[in-house]
Amino acid sequence: MKKVLLASTALVGFAGAAAAEVSLSGYAEIGIFGGSDIDTQFHNDIVINFNMSGTTDNGLEFGAKIQLDDQNGADAINGKDEDGPAYDDEAVWVSGSFGKVTLGETDGAFDWALSEIYAGSALADDHSTHAGAYWFTGLDGLYDNQIMRYEYSFGDFAVAISAEQDDGLNGPGTGDTSIAVGGKWAGSMGGMDVSAGLGFQDNGVNSVWGLSASAAMSNGVSVSLGYADLDNTVFHSSTVVATSAASDSWWGLGVAYTTGALTVGANYGVFDTSIGDIAGYGIVANYDLGGGAVAMFGYGHSDCDVACGSWNGGGENTWSAGLGLSF
Repeated sequence: MKKVLLASTALVGFAGAAAAEVSLSGYAEIGIFGGSDIDTQFHNDIVINFNMSGTTDNGLEFGAKIQLDDQNGADAINGKDEDGPAYDDEAVWVSGSFGKVTLGETDGAFDWALSEIYAGSALADDHSTHAGAYWFTGLDGLYDNQIMRYEYSFGDFAVAISAEQDDGLNGPGTGDTSIAVGGKWAGSMGGMDVSAGLGFQDNGVNSVWGLSASAAMSNGVSVSLGYADLDNTVFHSSTVVATSAASDSWWGLGVAYTTGALTVGANYGVFDTSIGDIAGYGIVANYDLGGGAVAMFGYGHSDCDVACGSWNGGGENTWSAGLGLSF
């Protein structure tokens, strides 16, 4: 999910299970969206997030999470009505002095290690779903989307390895496994909060690698950079909506400024594909109203000529405006 649930409002202890708890958080949206090829229309979205955690007698920690998303009205991505619940982001984890193991619909080590260039949030994520947008998904989700990831942290550094099996969910299984490794670092340098990540992933057919870096300055300005070598892969990301063109590489740049309750940001990204460059840019503005409410505006522009078709169901330009509400 690109929208983050910020508040936790309910804790329930289970009798006989020491240090066990369930937390419930919620998020809702209300507003409008539109685009070059769609009519301006109403939008609402409600998300409920369940997080469960516990600790064994010898200090082993464990937990699970699941997300329920009930989006009413048209979906800005595919232009279809969605009025039923969708379950997402489910995973189970165990952690201790050995590190942390997570299994489920979670990020592979490639995605886990790399940071996106997008600041802020919008109702339809217009600023981060244009034709040039990439989220470092790598080869995740090509099989059954059940990913096992092991991670270990030491000081300012963290490393991870993950695997996703082709178990035949979408047809006869090949027995192939997608393996990813990644590492990241975060710290302070010259008065700035700085981070960097590096990831690699291979599924026996394609190999991808990427790197990211960001710096946040004390004056409220932040800059994010990203690059990915995609090995001429037709991957599961924004470009597959419009074309089956293979992508050789992607790079992107994001900048943002925060002052008080206001955050504004802009980003640009471009894919080098077999049919030429596919690019786009996004703009976002958020204003924190307090109490969990945020006023949001997002805009995305796609630049890929006839290859884009009706981009994201909305055409060359998409926009949205409204309120995001965290509970």
